Amino acid sequence: MAKNKTTLHAKLIKVFLIQVALISLVTVGGIYAAKVMVEGMLVRKALEGEAQHFWEMREQNPNFSPPDTMNLKAYLSTNGDYSSLPKDLIHLSPGYQRTKVNQETPIVYIEDKGNQRLYLIFDEVKVSRLALLFGILPLAGVLVVLYILAWIAYRQSHKAVSPIVKLAKSVRQAEIRYGSLPDFDLQELRDIPDDEVSSLVGALDQFTQRLELFIDRERHFTRDASHELRTPIAVIRSAMELLERRYDVANDKTMRRVYRTLYDMESLIETLLILAREEKAVLPVQDVDINSMALKQLDTLESLFKDKAVSVSVDEQAKLVVKAPESVVSILMSNLLRNAFNYTPQGNIVIKIWEQGFSITDSGVGMSEQQVKNVFEPFYRGEGNNNEKGYGLGMTIVKRLCNRYDWHLRVTSELGKGTEVSVHFPKSQIEI
Repeated sequence: MAKNKTTLHAKLIKVFLIQVALISLVTVGGIYAAKVMVEGMLVRKALEGEAQHFWEMREQNPNFSPPDTMNLKAYLSTNGDYSSLPKDLIHLSPGYQRTKVNQETPIVYIEDKGNQRLYLIFDEVKVSRLALLFGILPLAGVLVVLYILAWIAYRQSHKAVSPIVKLAKSVRQAEIRYGSLPDFDLQELRDIPDDEVSSLVGALDQFTQRLELFIDRERHFTRDASHELRTPIAVIRSAMELLERRYDVANDKTMRRVYRTLYDMESLIETLLILAREEKAVLPVQDVDINSMALKQLDTLESLFKDKAVSVSVDEQAKLVVKAPESVVSILMSNLLRNAFNYTPQGNIVIKIWEQGFSITDSGVGMSEQQVKNVFEPFYRGEGNNNEKGYGLGMTIVKRLCNRYDWHLRVTSELGKGTEVSVHFPKSQIEI
């Protein structure tokens, strides 16, 4: 399964949102911790101190009245007389607690001394308003400043990486064609006064130039070598035909092997010429009858391999016509059939044609799982009980042709039992 890809811009937004979330989380946690600290420690200590002060003043002046201020209300009961208390306080025991009194839930601190009980009721509503005014509002201002700073950091980061994003976009949108590298529109990036961006653009320019030179050298070498090889092969073929007429050796086993090698070399050279061309559109596309092509290729190869005890059958389940270059289809089928003959010392070969493709199955030496994985490597030849010579390029060429024309290639094999190679054509290329 392919991994999910994330753009650099999306990562910056993610980091910014994480910053905002963490700032908000820390702020909410700080407010909650401050609330717990104020209520659990400061208010409690203040009420305990208020109670201690009251008892001290009471000792000095027995008529000293309990405190009664805007935020603090006190009641005093003596000898269990609760007549002056609100009924919600009567059932409470000494200690620090929060309870419901007159439809409100203030903080209540109760303390006994001798036969007297002091009730301190702290109204935190007004204090909370003051905290909001002098605490929360400044904190909100700080939060706004932090959010603005995070946004500025995001904008600066986005500005710093935007050339990289533009470079990636230019590479992504560049049109890659067969046989040549794309032209990157990097002029805007070249004008940016940034050392890192200039280094990246320069490195990309050097890389594309060197790669273009390498592609040109490979293309020219392949084309020139293929053309030069055609002449000696033509001379050898003419000499072989002359020998056949002069000495009547048309059915000689050695002569057939030489003809087979010449056929392989001609097919290889033609394939190299096709692969060396710049674009697949250079070759004319036409309606190719796969059924007729299979019979034509089979007729040619059977004459070359008639010294082998191999029977061939064609299973035509449908009439298949494909829009493609005829020479490419011919080379593809020729390579697959030749491989089947080469790796089948004796047995049978079945060509099956259906509505969306064809397959070639042989009962030859087959391949192991590891050999199937390596079969598309250049110059790789499967090991088996056969004496046929080859170049190890057949399946590599087949794979490259299928990739170029968007054909699906599938190879299944079992060691000692044979191999099946199938080619599936896209629906858009099939003539209905």
